[in-house]
Amino acid sequence: MNREFVKKLVKAEMLRYEALKEILPENMKSRLKGIEREAGSLIKDIAFEFMAESLFKQEDQGQEETSRADHKFAAKNTPDKSGGAAEKTVRQVEVDFN
Repeated sequence: MNREFVKKLVKAEMLRYEALKEILPENMKSRLKGIEREAGSLIKDIAFEFMAESLFKQEDQGQEETSRADHKFAAKNTPDKSGGAAEKTVRQVEVDFN
């Protein structure tokens, strides 16, 4: 679909939702705000887990391509405090849902 058309459809739905919220009683508005916060938090957590899982899958695929000799060399030359291989690092990812 055309990107501008999709943007306008999303904006129209957002305006429709805002109009619906305006006619709700105050107690329903407060409950709806709580549900919105929980849903936003849930979506943020799901997105974070999805990206982290995707990142780990990419790392695992990259490690499978490396030969065993390379693993032994890396384990010997980059030990951690216990003498084993160095632990994986995790990159921080920022997500803006606005």
